[in-house]
Amino acid sequence: MTTTKKNSTPLDLGRFKGTSVYDGKPLKQLYDQWVKDTDSLKGVDIGFYRYSGSLLDFIAQHGVSGRVMGNSGPSAVSEERKFGKVIDAVEALANNKAFDVDGIREIISVYNVLTRLNRDNESDDNPRNIVFQDPVDFDDETFEVLDTDPVYGHYITPNYIAHRKAKASRNKKIKVPSKIEENYYSYSKGDAEPPYWEYTLGPKSLRVVLREALRTLKDAKHQLTTPILIEKKRGAGEYSYLNFKEVNGYFKKIFAKNNIKNYITPQGNISTDKIARALSKIKIFTENNSENEKVKEWMGAEGLPGTIQTFYVRISRRQINNIAQKYFKKNMEAALKAREKKDESTVSKSWRELLAW
Repeated sequence: MTTTKKNSTPLDLGRFKGTSVYDGKPLKQLYDQWVKDTDSLKGVDIGFYRYSGSLLDFIAQHGVSGRVMGNSGPSAVSEERKFGKVIDAVEALANNKAFDVDGIREIISVYNVLTRLNRDNESDDNPRNIVFQDPVDFDDETFEVLDTDPVYGHYITPNYIAHRKAKASRNKKIKVPSKIEENYYSYSKGDAEPPYWEYTLGPKSLRVVLREALRTLKDAKHQLTTPILIEKKRGAGEYSYLNFKEVNGYFKKIFAKNNIKNYITPQGNISTDKIARALSKIKIFTENNSENEKVKEWMGAEGLPGTIQTFYVRISRRQINNIAQKYFKKNMEAALKAREKKDESTVSKSWRELLAW
């Protein structure tokens, strides 16, 4: 039987730090192949004859919002709209590099947008529907385009090649592109399958890579090192006592008959600070989905993929006192009575008794 090695990867969830353990091998294989394929496609292959970069470069510097495409290459896109940000997040996840909550949000957000676009073949934002003007008729002498029809997906159609050949007959410097796959372009909206569509929305696409990234995150086990402060979470202290055996066991240990005296101050109060400090250093394990979701709720991280496997808590003094009063009141009263009895037995005799003979 073989086991899959899972590396521990630094995790930054904003207020909470820790590590994440997951099997990133399937994602890495898929991502590396996607990078290799998109980096190998250049120039007219991707539908932009004035753009010299690879399809990978093009995708990284483009985005899904505010896109204005033409046959001259990518236009300016603001940083927060670029695919490069989500590609960086996937690259970190695939290679077990430190990743953070912003990267997780980016993967979720972009995947949702790409999934929506993939379902909407009529959308102008779908790369199937990048529109070009196809030169269906041109003057045989001047080569001036006389009539055009909209064509979607790619501009290198038989009409475009014919027009370029005619111009090249007079000017040898003009390049005539080779014939491309017929499915790259279409005169009907929603039918074309150009490389840009294939590698952003299609079966070999970034969308598929992101889907695998989400599967990877869903199976991840997160181990937090920053204690979760739950003093403002109503009922959180008691929930911890009732549901987490590490917390329950800690309280039962310190409030046992032989130990409780060490956690009561000379004034008869509970040493809540002492208890809280010690408790915040105890590693707690979640055992079911309900506990896992409760911890995410305390973190303000509802919807976070994966499981919070281990964590620490910092319970307020008030919550500690409530637990003690509700579940260990008899033990406390017995301890105080025992201390009073002991104190009475050790009181010095009066000076009259000492001097009596």
